[in-house]
Amino acid sequence: MKATFKIVLFCAISMLVFSCTRKVKICTSFDSSSYLVGDTIYGNASCSEHVEDFLWAPQDGLTMIGNGTGATERFIVEPLGGILSRSVDLTISNSRSNRSKTESFLVL
Repeated sequence: MKATFKIVLFCAISMLVFSCTRKVKICTSFDSSSYLVGDTIYGNASCSEHVEDFLWAPQDGLTMIGNGTGATERFIVEPLGGILSRSVDLTISNSRSNRSKTESFLVL
């Protein structure tokens, strides 16, 4: 009976540890924090952990160069009258969790 209890306890603890380690952790880096109109923004989320899917979404004043589903993405800064910043949203996910992050950049 003690052996069965230990096996069940071990399995429960193992499942708990495994499920905790499968939660996504978001991490991003960009090549700068300020840009000029016409510049290319390089975003990199390959430092994120346990990711199955990436979804990059540029906001007004940015044009995405790729398809937005990889660990890295590029954006072109477009003219946007009177607005001095641009933003990019990133959502990462796996079968257990998801996280989102918005990065903003100054346009000079």
